[in-house]
Amino acid sequence: MWQSLIEEVRQQQTLFDEKTGAAAEGFTAGGGHIYCRRGCRNCCNLAVQCTFAEALTVAEALGDAQTARLRGHVARLRQHLEEVADLKSYLRLHRQKIGCCPFLEADGACGVYAARPFACRSLLSTRPADWCAVDFAELHPLEKQAYLSSLDPAVVAWPTHYLAAPRDLAREMEAATAWRMFDAFGFTLSGNLSFLVWLEKEYRLSAVAAQGHAATLDLLEKEGLKLPFLVSLHHQ
Repeated sequence: MWQSLIEEVRQQQTLFDEKTGAAAEGFTAGGGHIYCRRGCRNCCNLAVQCTFAEALTVAEALGDAQTARLRGHVARLRQHLEEVADLKSYLRLHRQKIGCCPFLEADGACGVYAARPFACRSLLSTRPADWCAVDFAELHPLEKQAYLSSLDPAVVAWPTHYLAAPRDLAREMEAATAWRMFDAFGFTLSGNLSFLVWLEKEYRLSAVAAQGHAATLDLLEKEGLKLPFLVSLHHQ
């Protein structure tokens, strides 16, 4: 069953790329510019949330060196998670203390590019790469006001400078992927990309999840892995 869901995700990713490519072409034809390029990595220290099926496509693509980096990344994430009080502090944690995605290669390229989740695929920047590294909480109020005033809410996912159409499509496809898992197993599983991939590598979580919600919850609770923001389960 999981392999069927993974194949569906891959098909949806292909469709997603086709649709977002068309959206980007329409934007640039109107005079806009997409600044994303190979090696542009300033969005690669964001907290990436995805469905478990998406995480499985990444897990299947990992090599030994990437898996070793993943273990170190998740260890840092768990170490600092106790400092997190809310969603805002969780999101800032990645940029301030956790560092870049463990799947990022030395040359700045994504090591799992073909398998990356919808959340990553949806970030098409309408501003130069430096803007993707800005912590807007630290901007002077006048700078923040000027930035927000420069955005076109009809084009971007306001208050960000990322193209809106891919972000909207990503949410739709994530919801559809979650529903397919619910339809197959009676519950949904989502969370932090690195953490979910690590759970699959270390615990073969897909095999446990195939047994249902109760078995999955039991494993996570026994191992102390039902951690806020990192993993979320929903069932009837």
